[in-house]
Amino acid sequence: MQCRLNICEQILIEMENTFVKTEFKVQGFACSKIIFDDSDLVSMHIKCRINGQLVCTTFMFTFSMFNDLLRFSGESGEKLQLLVSDKLISSEETPYVIDLAAQPIVFTTCSIGLSYLIAGDESCFSVDEILPLSFLQQAKNVRNNMIDFKDTHLNQAAALNLALKEIASMYRFYVGLKELNLDENHARERAGLHNDKLFKIAFHAAKTL
Repeated sequence: MQCRLNICEQILIEMENTFVKTEFKVQGFACSKIIFDDSDLVSMHIKCRINGQLVCTTFMFTFSMFNDLLRFSGESGEKLQLLVSDKLISSEETPYVIDLAAQPIVFTTCSIGLSYLIAGDESCFSVDEILPLSFLQQAKNVRNNMIDFKDTHLNQAAALNLALKEIASMYRFYVGLKELNLDENHARERAGLHNDKLFKIAFHAAKTL
């Protein structure tokens, strides 16, 4: 009887330690391999920044979540969708493998909510949520993404350029408000540039675009 109780307690502990929601979200990652079959799961081998460190790990998507990623990811999503379609109509046996190690695809337009498959284990995460990032947030992330994925071609060039143009227009709006004799603080607040880092990004964007 005691043995059965111990086994039940251990099972409950293990269940409590699975699918534990993380305290962070990922807003940029590079994918080097995708594996899927006829089930509802898609596995992506990726590189991203977690708790300040660049790590290689695995994201597990349902097909519904995976389709959301493709839908929200512009050029990167379109490219990957074509690769997936080619695999599905091919005569290859499952599981299907798309190897992108030679030219990883970078995703920078979504915020990814995650859960640990096993609490504290960073080798594999379950994707719980995918939300599109605003152009403003993408612009804020540009510098970090360029650093993290400097060895990888960024396929989001058009989207990033559009985001930079939008943030540059915020700085020009700020300048216009200053010319209307608004003080510094009010002008920056009205233009949405009260954050110092964002103000610097906007300044440089306005000078270069």
